Amino acid sequence: MENNNKNWARWTTPLTCLALLINAHCALAEETLQVTADSKTAPEKGYVAQTSTTASRTNESILATPQSVSVITRSEMDDRNVQSTTQALQYTPGVYASTSAISSRFDYFNIRGFDSTLNGTLLDGLRSTTQQSYVRYEPYGLEQLDVLRGPNGFLYGAGSPGGIINAISKRPTLNAQHEVAIQTGSHGRMQGQFDTSGPLNDDKTLLYRVVGVGRDSNTQFNNVPDDTLYLAPSLTWRPDADTSLTVLASVSRNKFGPPRPYLPLYGTLLSNPNGQVNRNSYLDGTNLDNHMTQSNLGYELDHHFGDRWTFHSASRYTETDLMTQTLSGASLAADMRTLNRVAYEFGIKGKVFATDNNLKTEWDAGPVHGSSVAGVSFRHTGEDYYLNYGRASSIDIYQPTDNGRFPTTSPYTSTQQNANETGVYLSNSLALFQHLNLDLSARQDWASVNTKNRLNETYTSQDDQRFTWRAGLSWITDIGVAPYVSYATSFAPVLGTNFYGDAYKPTTGKQWEVGVKYQPEQFDALFTLAWFDLTQDNVQTTDPDNSLNKIQTGQVTSKEIEASATANLTDDWKLIASYSWNNLETSKTTVAGAQGKTPTAMPEHMASLWSNYTVASGPLASLGLGAGVRYVGSTWADTNNTIKVPDYTLVDAAIHYDLGQINAHLHGLNVALNANNLLNKHYWVSCSTTTCTTGYDRSLSATLSYRW
Repeated sequence: MENNNKNWARWTTPLTCLALLINAHCALAEETLQVTADSKTAPEKGYVAQTSTTASRTNESILATPQSVSVITRSEMDDRNVQSTTQALQYTPGVYASTSAISSRFDYFNIRGFDSTLNGTLLDGLRSTTQQSYVRYEPYGLEQLDVLRGPNGFLYGAGSPGGIINAISKRPTLNAQHEVAIQTGSHGRMQGQFDTSGPLNDDKTLLYRVVGVGRDSNTQFNNVPDDTLYLAPSLTWRPDADTSLTVLASVSRNKFGPPRPYLPLYGTLLSNPNGQVNRNSYLDGTNLDNHMTQSNLGYELDHHFGDRWTFHSASRYTETDLMTQTLSGASLAADMRTLNRVAYEFGIKGKVFATDNNLKTEWDAGPVHGSSVAGVSFRHTGEDYYLNYGRASSIDIYQPTDNGRFPTTSPYTSTQQNANETGVYLSNSLALFQHLNLDLSARQDWASVNTKNRLNETYTSQDDQRFTWRAGLSWITDIGVAPYVSYATSFAPVLGTNFYGDAYKPTTGKQWEVGVKYQPEQFDALFTLAWFDLTQDNVQTTDPDNSLNKIQTGQVTSKEIEASATANLTDDWKLIASYSWNNLETSKTTVAGAQGKTPTAMPEHMASLWSNYTVASGPLASLGLGAGVRYVGSTWADTNNTIKVPDYTLVDAAIHYDLGQINAHLHGLNVALNANNLLNKHYWVSCSTTTCTTGYDRSLSATLSYRW
């Protein structure tokens, strides 16, 4: 019955979308196909964004923001046909978003050398992660992705010093716009998706939008799925010109592979007397339960008081239900082919309520024009999770066979945890005289965590508070050149206690950044060059006097140069390019041989280039071609930097065409072909002293879409 349901789901969603596509096309053809130029609009056209509320909450221009900001627009995501948030970030400077091909549980990314997956992921300006469960956003449901690099505690509270990713959801539109699409591709991929939006009444005071995705797909690994069901309805009420209330909801269910599959270091990166292991070998069980359901319900309220004052209120409630099972490799036997394994089962139910309320104002005092925001935020997280552990059968890494049912496990941890975080903040952007901009932002946070260990009925509590701030100057010249300098701080609580029962201090971050931005008058573009010095303190390291204890004497520094270019060279030719050089160093540690060395799995050099061109006229009009190249430098597998993981270069490509050029009745019907890792480069994403993780093989997709 399960297989029948799976097959039904595999075909019905794409076929339903196809039926909708055909019906919509036929109806429009009967109406002689009159499409207005503004029927399909987006907040940002092309690849270049002008403003970002993520960086200041004041909708300050990116040119005037004294910190590095990137925006991945809807247009870029469509041209590249991104299938995950991680994939969408692969052409962004300073962001390492290259993940294992087998594990798609969460959106994993690293900014400026620091993991930002847990404390650096926001949806519409609110954080939805718990301590044990991260998030996975459906990119088709997003309007854009904002990337703020560097510390951001002054606006968003506890977070990674590297930066944040703010995913902006699609919202209802004033004008009707509709899209349906079907997609097929490598590994038996079948996907259907739709996006419909517009007014519900004649005076356009009530607007709606519904976005949906259904996907049934295998992966390059046997018995590892990549299935998704996603639905996101939203509704906007605009009773007058000064008030807007939007309700945003979404629900998704994903099926994926085990979290950390094991491929031994010997036989992959390093030689094994038995030969090389198949890089796509799957050494976990075939009857594993790995799935996640996420539900969101929230609102955004905006009200203008005259021309100067605006009140903004946003809240969201999130529920996460995650189950993972894995038969994890523990060690290779003496014969260097028998893998000893253990069984892990991890389950979590998480709940998050987050709210942010602020008041904005525009004001003038002589030659000074100011934009100020004062606000208060609150976030509550509650999670109930367990980890079961047990023995599992060994497996031959060269001739792996199905081991049958998941083995019996025993409780290892069982925990209930509740956390509260309250913050008050003030942000000011001051235009001084004609060219000088001064940015001053500050925030005070209070965080508390209560934890119950259900196995031994013990309770622990932890309280932290921290003041964070940013100060920055930028000089905007008449020719669009804007040099800037800034200093910013961040913090993140560290849960738990040391071996002696003392609570850990929060990690703290501080950054100096100096750069220049350039926005030419001749065409729509933004160029950025930045240098920064970023330090994270209170990093946990092993206690040299007690191997069972962790102490906080560690420090990691990141000194980097970033260069980026985003340009709409013409209406039909768009380009993005970036280069990052990161001198990442473990500057303080108690781990022998690690001081002065580069942390593991972090490349020193990264570079990328993507360009998309659409023919505007002639016999090839509406034919679009896209091509990109991504370079990721070598990394280290061990803390002492003795085992190097090779660098790699990947090529991506795209071609798309408006079939309306063939027949006017087909206007709006588009076909697209996309290829990731076109040359099928084999590479390792990262390695440790025992394992390696495989990168994505070549993947191809074909999409038929209809917009009206």
